[in-house]
Amino acid sequence: MWLGGFVETLNHMDQIRTEELKKYLATMQEQTLRMQPLVDDLLMLSKLETAAPRTHDETVDEADRNLRLLGSRDEPLNAFSNLVNNALRYTLTGGHIALRWKPAPDGGACFSVSDTGKGIALGHIPYLTERFYRVDTARSRASGGTGLGLSIVKHVLLRHDTRLEIESEPGVGSTFVCYFPPSRTRLASHSVTGVA
Repeated sequence: MWLGGFVETLNHMDQIRTEELKKYLATMQEQTLRMQPLVDDLLMLSKLETAAPRTHDETVDEADRNLRLLGSRDEPLNAFSNLVNNALRYTLTGGHIALRWKPAPDGGACFSVSDTGKGIALGHIPYLTERFYRVDTARSRASGGTGLGLSIVKHVLLRHDTRLEIESEPGVGSTFVCYFPPSRTRLASHSVTGVA
């Protein structure tokens, strides 16, 4: 591994010029910073896969104060953040991204992220939530990301009895929709006052 090579080199620090040492240390720091998101995502994914089922849920406010989500406060926000980051990553400057949180016809709710990005060919869609799956490896590396975001989304949604649906067309864009069942949503109660 690259870090091992640097450590071995630094065992001979007395033979390294100061300029070279600074260069090695800067490269080590850069590589460490690049690896941190991957480590964070792997830890998050491991936690989601091995965590015991939740014994209680919180009411989580979303964009609409009248339509609230019942679940973990942090997990859905993490999933939503991953979906938004993907849209930002694959939508070119001048493109559009739309976020929606709305009631579903069955009494549940939908969170969706739509973009006018590159789009995804139909054959790739069934595999998008697999660990490290990338439609375009070169582009993914250039734009960042760990290849674990949609896998995290999948596991968060499974823990919230929710499904993910993906619609995409190459050259047009993509829409990712999280369907929360009625058991996972709460409508805020309103007090009604009469008018004389």
